[in-house]
Amino acid sequence: MVIHKKSSIDDVELSDEDDKGYPILFTNQEIRKMLDLVNASEDDIFYDLGSGWGQNIIMAATEFGIKKCVGIEKDKERFSVSLERLKKRRSQNSIKIINGDFEKLFSGKLQGANLNEATIVFYGLDGDRKFLRDVEKRLQKGCRFIYYFRALFPEIMPDFVDYPFYASIIPFRKPKSQKEWLSSIIQKSKSSLRKGKEPSVTELWDEMTHDYDVNFNREYIDDYKLRLKRIVKK
Repeated sequence: MVIHKKSSIDDVELSDEDDKGYPILFTNQEIRKMLDLVNASEDDIFYDLGSGWGQNIIMAATEFGIKKCVGIEKDKERFSVSLERLKKRRSQNSIKIINGDFEKLFSGKLQGANLNEATIVFYGLDGDRKFLRDVEKRLQKGCRFIYYFRALFPEIMPDFVDYPFYASIIPFRKPKSQKEWLSSIIQKSKSSLRKGKEPSVTELWDEMTHDYDVNFNREYIDDYKLRLKRIVKK
């Protein structure tokens, strides 16, 4: 998402000068798509890991009626902005913002947070392998784990896909081959190079690297390849 200086989202202005990344990662339309992907409802408990200014959880509470929304934000400045934004909304009773880091969250020592209760979790910071192992240990069976195209996990298969969002259900399914994982991510069944043929593994990697998102960091792709090859035979 391209954010220009002094552009507005709801009640707050954004700047493209923040070197910590965007405090609101998606447009409202994209957030709706993300929550629709996992059929979010009033029966859910939603955790946003790295919640920035709280836009995901605000929309989850106000538009989807989710009964409990918890944002975990380490940065104190962003945490403070989140609290100010919640004061303006009647739905604030169903929303909690916690200033803390994932290490304490995963160890169960982050006061006010219990990841075991979550039925939906969103994470969009990176596709770190250690993070995936930690979060998998803490999520309950049936929990929907949402991530997006710039924070993929080659170790697990997505159960729901609506680009740029992916969701995997606990317990996670492991890919059986490079092609199985790539096909599930790219959602491509026919080759662009060979009429009437399925795309090859090379074509799928090329599409992810170049055509699928021209701004995607090549280092991410190299990391995905190495990790995927460690867990599949072909």
